[in-house]
Amino acid sequence: MSLRLAWAPVVFGALGVTAVIAVIAVSACSQTTPPADEPSDDQTTTSKPTKDGGSGNNGGQIPTTPGKDASADSGVCKTTPPTNRCGLVPQCGCGTNETCDVTNPQTGATSCLTAGNMTLGRPCSQSGQCVQGLACVFGACRPYCESPTSKCTAPGTDFCMSIADKGSPNPDLAVCSITCDPRMPQAVCGQNTCIWFPKEYIPAKFTDCNAPGPGVQYDLCNSVYDCGPGLACVMHPTQGQECERWCRLGQVGDCGIGLTCKDAFGSDAPTIDGIKLGVCQD
Repeated sequence: MSLRLAWAPVVFGALGVTAVIAVIAVSACSQTTPPADEPSDDQTTTSKPTKDGGSGNNGGQIPTTPGKDASADSGVCKTTPPTNRCGLVPQCGCGTNETCDVTNPQTGATSCLTAGNMTLGRPCSQSGQCVQGLACVFGACRPYCESPTSKCTAPGTDFCMSIADKGSPNPDLAVCSITCDPRMPQAVCGQNTCIWFPKEYIPAKFTDCNAPGPGVQYDLCNSVYDCGPGLACVMHPTQGQECERWCRLGQVGDCGIGLTCKDAFGSDAPTIDGIKLGVCQD
């Protein structure tokens, strides 16, 4: 499944992001060798659900029983209704190189998909491009979670977000945000951008890898989704709302000649490694 989440803009000071989800569109830090950022052509052929999950006996996985909790002692897979084909959290019921994914966003129905090679936060257009256990949501590979508004426990993730489908949250559509640095998104997100969301799930504030926008520095923008990697959509005092480069407040060299790192977000600004971020302005 590949979704993209679009938010209407709210201005921090004069710009920000609203909590209304308008459209469904939306590496781990410990990885030693990041994969290629672009999904390979071969992976696009593996995105369709495989017949019976690719095996006639759950691919050697533990038995599946609707409504039962998965545990090492019981050897039972907690499957996801309504189809109970496999389990989303924790992943179970599929073959060795398969992922349990929501393949019908309207009903929450699940199927087993052949996995790809794109890791946490990396660009994708369909779940078949992501490594086993990750789904393609908001343009990035990420895990599902089952308790919206709670903290995710998977390494490199933060907040469990509920996805809205036609205005109503689907109980099976909840995914983890991905911890990243808006100023240097490539470390975790690859060619994706890292977006800062301070107001969508108040009081929670978090970053997330997301498909990048087309805007370059100083391009006009309407939302955070309009700007490319390393840029924020903020209100300039004289130029209006534009894509501006993220920077570290009080640090030398982030902005270049003629620009200063300014605090455009106030108390809503992200903090990375103990340093508050702003944007480069003249």
